This record gives sequence, structure tokens and C-alpha cells, in this order.
Amino acid sequence: MIFFKKKLKELNTVIAGLQEKIFFLERESRKDQAILNSMIEGVVVLAADTRITSLNPTVEKIFGIDAQEATGKLFLEAIRNNELNELVSDVLEKKEFISKEISTVWPLKKHFEINASPILEDKEIRGCLLVIHDITEIRKLETMRRDFVANVSHELKTPLTSIKGFIETLLEGALDDKENSRHFLEIIRDHANRLDSLTQDLLILSSAESKEAQLDLSSIDLKELADKVLLGFKAQLKKKDISIRNEIPAGLTVQADSDKIEQVLTNLIDNAIKFNREKGWVRIYSEETHSKIKVGVEDSGFGIPEKDLPRIFERFYRVDKARSRELGGTGLGLSIVKHIVELHGGSVGLESTEGLGSNFFFSLQKHD
Repeated sequence: MIFFKKKLKELNTVIAGLQEKIFFLERESRKDQAILNSMIEGVVVLAADTRITSLNPTVEKIFGIDAQEATGKLFLEAIRNNELNELVSDVLEKKEFISKEISTVWPLKKHFEINASPILEDKEIRGCLLVIHDITEIRKLETMRRDFVANVSHELKTPLTSIKGFIETLLEGALDDKENSRHFLEIIRDHANRLDSLTQDLLILSSAESKEAQLDLSSIDLKELADKVLLGFKAQLKKKDISIRNEIPAGLTVQADSDKIEQVLTNLIDNAIKFNREKGWVRIYSEETHSKIKVGVEDSGFGIPEKDLPRIFERFYRVDKARSRELGGTGLGLSIVKHIVELHGGSVGLESTEGLGSNFFFSLQKHD
């Protein structure tokens, strides 16, 4: 009897130890699962036969699949990407780490950096671990940076080449030709003004895009601000015989940076006049909802083709490049508008029909 009691006690001790180890393993498993689920990288664990043993929610989002349905399936059955499947096969065959960048077109066009590692046990291949980094935004920013540098270089090169050419012409003897030398100097001045405008717009855009950009918020009367901006366009309006109406009601205020919103109105009104018809019209208006104030600048101008509408707020994007340069545009005005408004937590929009005019508008949050 004593013997059995002793054995029972030993058995209970073993069972208690096993239970403690099971609880420990379960805690560790839950901890590992929590870490896996919280990772912004996609993680896929595959067996040696390429069947999926586990994947995290990020992979579900990336490829639009369900973890329960995918588990147990061959990799290519669950994730139909031949390039990824070939990468898995290479890792399983060579038993070595491979890093590769790939692109997908389904369900979305994206760029990924894939780190694939073999899972080894006693030097035998047991499976493969895939860690998927979404680098779409990085590649997008790199492309934007390259395009920006190329565009700036092009915009600077044209006036600088002209300035250099005319200066050389003057130095080679044209300076003594009073009639032509004055004309050449006027052209040099125009190109210098264009360079100055481009530089100023680049500085404004850089400030608006900066994460450190600060807003000097105050209560702004929108009608008064629009009237102030219009004073600077009297000569342009008279030259093209364009009528303009400020329909913003008196007393309509927003909490915003006065100088920056003035820049927004200046750019929109400038475009509405530049790309308008002789004896055309411009209307500045506002609409108020329970949470937002919308301000628009509508014109009777040439309008914008439908194909150009999605890109109109991009840096350096022009519908009519020759006409825009002829009118002194830098191609940055609407991009500046977009960034300033978004800096205020607002949004921009556009309605336009080719040949019938355009309606540019922006919305700002109301503040109590």
C-alpha cells in the first residue's frame, strides 16, 4: 500500500511537471502568435513539400487570401505567383538564404522585398520561411524623386540655356547694336523672372511638404482674404476684360494659416485668369456644411480634357505645356495648393469639361 502511494505521488509530480511545461509552451505559443500577428511584414511558414503550415494576417491582406483556407495547401495553389514559387523552390533545393525583390500585379500592383530562409533540422531541409516586406511606397517615392529631379533640371535648363546664349551674343558684338541689344536684354530679363518664379515655387512647395512645416493658425475672414488677393490681379483682369465675382458671404471664417490660404487663393485665381477666354468670367464662391467649409474658384476658360484630370495636381504636370510656359507657369502651382490644403487637414478637388471651363475647390474643417 505504501508502495502504491509512493508511486501515485511520483506520478502526480510528473503530471504536474508536464502540465507546467504544457502551460509554458502554450504561453510561449500565444506570445509567438501575438508577435507574428502584429508584424507589419508578411510571414509564411512552409513545409518541405511547399505546403503552407502558417501565415500571418499581413499575408492575408497582401494577397487577399484566408489563412484557414490557405493552410495545408501547396504554396502555388494558395498564392498564385510563379516568381515567388520559384524562389521557394530555389531555397528548398539550395538550402540557403535568398533575398529578392519582386513585383505583383494582382490583387494590387505592388513591390516586395522577399527574404527566404531554409528551415533546417540536423542539416535536413524541413521547410522554408518567407518574410515579405512591402516596399511599394519606397519605390514610389524613389520614382517621384527621380521624376522631380529630372523635371527641375529640365525647367532650369531651358531658361539658363537661353540666358547663356543671349549673353554670349551680346558679348560677341551685339551689345553695340542698340535696337537688338535691348530686345535681347528683355528676353534675358523674362527668363530670369521665370527662374525666380520657379525658385520661389520650389521653396514654397518644399516648405509645404516638410514634416516640420508649422501653421500659424488664426481666425480668417474668407471674403476679406479673397478681396485682398483680387487687388493684385486688377491689371490682368483689365487686360483680358475678365469679370470676377467674390460670392463668399461676409463673416465666413476658418481657423487657418492666413499666408498659406492666401497662397492657395492666389494660385487658383491666377490659373482661372491665365487659362480663361477674353471677356470671360471668374466666380469665387463658398459652400458650408455642418463640418466643412468649401471654397471654389470657377471660370469660363478652356477646360481640361478628362484624361488629364487625375494628374492635374501633380508637380510639373501641365495640360498644355507650351501655353503654360508662355504664360509664365512653373507647373507647381496646383501641387502647392494641394499640399497646403492637406497640411490644414483639408482636401482639394476639380470639376472640368474641356471647352466649358473649370471649377477648382478646396475644403477645410470647421473649427468651433
